[in-house]
Amino acid sequence: MQRCLVCAVIFLLCVHSLMPSVNGCDPKSRPRKRSGDPWCVGVDCHQDVCGYAGCNGCVGANLWCHGYCRRAT
Repeated sequence: MQRCLVCAVIFLLCVHSLMPSVNGCDPKSRPRKRSGDPWCVGVDCHQDVCGYAGCNGCVGANLWCHGYCRRAT
């Protein structure tokens, strides 16, 4: 019984650490394009790489889904 409880706690801690990046999975939580933004803002990206001109960084990429590109700063 204790072994199952320990495994459950470890699993929940691992899942909890991944939850902040899940926001990239939800298209509704992605930023809206403003006038003057490059076309690539909000486009799907993966493995922390956004290879489009005018954008850099991949927000929210994780094991379950792709993230989205953000505007280059």
